[in-house]
Amino acid sequence: MARLHEYQAKAQLRAHGIETPRGEAASTPEDAERIARDLGGAVVVKIQAWTTGRKAMGGVVFAKTPAEARQAAECLLAMKVDAFPVTEVLVEEQVPIKGELFVSLMIDDAARAPTMLIAPGGGTGIEERADSVHQLACDVNAGPDAGQVEAALGGMNESAEVTGRLGEAIAKIYQTARACEARSLEVNPLVVLEDGRVMAADCRMTIDDYAVFRRPELGIEIARELDHPPTELEIVAYNVEQADHRGTFYFAQLNTEAESGTKGLIGFHGAGGGGSMMSMDAITNAGYTIANFTDTSGNPSASKVYRAARIIMSQPGLIGYFGSGSGVASQ
Repeated sequence: MARLHEYQAKAQLRAHGIETPRGEAASTPEDAERIARDLGGAVVVKIQAWTTGRKAMGGVVFAKTPAEARQAAECLLAMKVDAFPVTEVLVEEQVPIKGELFVSLMIDDAARAPTMLIAPGGGTGIEERADSVHQLACDVNAGPDAGQVEAALGGMNESAEVTGRLGEAIAKIYQTARACEARSLEVNPLVVLEDGRVMAADCRMTIDDYAVFRRPELGIEIARELDHPPTELEIVAYNVEQADHRGTFYFAQLNTEAESGTKGLIGFHGAGGGGSMMSMDAITNAGYTIANFTDTSGNPSASKVYRAARIIMSQPGLIGYFGSGSGVASQ
């Protein structure tokens, strides 16, 4: 599933009538300072990375002044998540939160239908509060039943007016996901502010890979699930795959540096899932760090396999290339 950064997903929520904190993405400390100054108050600076638990890893910093926002951005942009550098942060206004709600829409493959999860009290630790989560079946077109949503909101202890606003926001969350052809859309938390407004304070969205070509406005570069923004070589490899559909070519970078205590980085080129897993285990057991996973199978053209090898060996810092494949395919 292709992923959107938080600021990209929030743009889609705003387009469908859901309020979010004011803010912008920044790629430099100077940008972060400017944005904080324009917002004119205390801000929160958050790494834009496709991972959970950003706050626990130090990826969320609160700043009272533009200078503090700049310092926070400088530290966060020096971080790495799963071996890949953070390239963007989101700088947003801090908002006075009165109440929180966990809202998550996902496609239930077993039920072949969208399902919405709602739980009073958002934030971290939702997994430990599974007994408080309401699971609502959704109509494909209309979304969750309004009566079930109202019952799920009973634990919020809010006025009828605020409960109505929450219900409206939840309906809009569903319509946002449907419009974007999302596989999942999690708003955690959906908050009630002290003045009664309802706002999406944080969110995560994944898009169905097969819908990406219909949604160019989302700016997704690679219609595949990655745990990091696509690297230059991953983009090159994806374009090779899109230009030649004979067989398959999957390339994903795993490490840009050798792990401590290993003998060095090895470029990996396999064919077939089982054989590739066995070969990668052998490389790891021999004391090396694997730079990438690559699979060229399904009898691709020789030129496609050649391009795959060139891309693998274009990774900096390699001390070796490991080819593993079957004689029944072009390798």
